[in-house]
Amino acid sequence: MPASTDGIIFPSHGSKLLGTLYRPRGEGKKPTALLLHGIPGNEKNVDLAYALRDAGWNAVTFHYRGCWGSEGNYSLNGIVDDTIAAIDYLSQRDDVDMTRFAVVGMSLGGWGVVAAAARDDRIRAVISINPLVDPNDYVIGDEYAESFAAMLNGITPRELRSQWMGLTPLQDIASKLANRPTMLITGEADELFSVEHQKVLADALPSIEWWRIPNGTHIFGDHRVVLVRGIMDWLTRFKDPSGFGNPKGLVVRSPTEADHARVTSVMTEWWGGRDLTSLLPRLYFQHFTDTSFIVEKNGEMIAFLIGFMSQSQPHVAYIHFVGVYPEQRQHGLAKYLYERFFKLARSRGAREVQCITLSVNADSIAFHKRMGFEVEEGEMMKFRKEIRG
Repeated sequence: MPASTDGIIFPSHGSKLLGTLYRPRGEGKKPTALLLHGIPGNEKNVDLAYALRDAGWNAVTFHYRGCWGSEGNYSLNGIVDDTIAAIDYLSQRDDVDMTRFAVVGMSLGGWGVVAAAARDDRIRAVISINPLVDPNDYVIGDEYAESFAAMLNGITPRELRSQWMGLTPLQDIASKLANRPTMLITGEADELFSVEHQKVLADALPSIEWWRIPNGTHIFGDHRVVLVRGIMDWLTRFKDPSGFGNPKGLVVRSPTEADHARVTSVMTEWWGGRDLTSLLPRLYFQHFTDTSFIVEKNGEMIAFLIGFMSQSQPHVAYIHFVGVYPEQRQHGLAKYLYERFFKLARSRGAREVQCITLSVNADSIAFHKRMGFEVEEGEMMKFRKEIRG
């Protein structure tokens, strides 16, 4: 069966909601992502829906009651009820794999996916993009309320402001997502919800993966390709649930340019007095952030991996530098970072991972051998590992 884009209609509390199913080619049950827009919903993340379909996912967009042609009256808390109604509908379809069911929401939809997951454990994975976290920290202004209400049915600006202040702060319910893969994506140039505003959610759910995108605005207008690719990389691991599972209590995120100083400031200590900072210039924290990782515990960096995809050999990915705080070694962090990089590289089309180390670094050589790398001996030990899926 070829891929298609199909209109769908389903009920929610006596009203008919309109949506779109982006269905991939082939028969049988497919992993499925439900996409939630914000208020009023101008950015519908259609580019993400097409990317999901191309990768073999069902992608579903829909409109809450009272907006964009859906029946009924709009209400902010109705977003969660309508999301659960969409899940009820999708769970009855024979082409939806509910064991691999994710929700992705942006802005107010980012609030909605967390709030819905706190109520419905059929949601197996959550991605919240630039979400409203605490309405007490961001009060909706009269101008916004009036412009939004003009595009929505059955709600006045005054009612909208009142309902906004009545929304549940996400930090109060985040603990209900503790055992599910959850990703927070923050644009560091978000003009509505600041990094500090969104950090409240990251702090409330220590197992969350927090990806901060430098210069990313509220809807990532100039960074859509980076945003979509990062989401697809993360969801690729969801198709293989073993790809998830941060070490308990740790935050794993992509580095930013500001992390360059943090990493280079600890390298000499972590490497027993050897100054290797010249091997890690700032450009790695400017141009290779979506293939690199920072691991934090209680706000302190305890490990990192810097890697990239080869531009001259598209089938090769390269691990340039890895570091683990000495007191955190022997806990499997390096193995975790390598395996995570393998999965990411494989999702980008790589079939091989390469890296090097000095011939005097016996611990590194032994580690790479345990990880299954082939070794080419010399003054610089070269390692090569196939990662075919």
